[in-house]
Amino acid sequence: MSVRKAMIKGVASIAMVSAVVLGLSLGAGAIERPKLIVLSEGIKAISPEAGATPELSAKLSDPEKKAQEHTATVEVKVAGIQLIDPAAVNEQPQQGQGHLHYQVDTGPVIATTTTKLSFHELSSGSHEITVMLVSSDHQPLGPRETLKVNIPPALGDRAQR
Repeated sequence: MSVRKAMIKGVASIAMVSAVVLGLSLGAGAIERPKLIVLSEGIKAISPEAGATPELSAKLSDPEKKAQEHTATVEVKVAGIQLIDPAAVNEQPQQGQGHLHYQVDTGPVIATTTTKLSFHELSSGSHEITVMLVSSDHQPLGPRETLKVNIPPALGDRAQR
């Protein structure tokens, strides 16, 4: 192997190891994370490109089984934005940064960077779970999805009918 190929392979290995140490995912279909650039002085993380259009998709995980347990688990994928805790930037919006808002029906809004969230002890009936991508000052960035879940009556409710 030539010295040049060995150096390129070494740089790629360093980037991969550093990505693992930093907790970043380099796999296909992964949530958009800061990109890595390898420079002579080390590895630097840079935010997604300025002006990138943020994207969001949400789905219910194992909806039938979870509904029987009066639970709903939402899995979200985002692209074109770095998820960041708004408190970490003093709730000052920055281009290419944001977080998620989750809300069940008209209940309280949960602000988080978590891309998988479960809701427990849901009452029987139909519920809407809204997921929205927002900036660090909690203003909508556009992408939003509403998922519907139908929770069956509890066993005690069925016996009384």
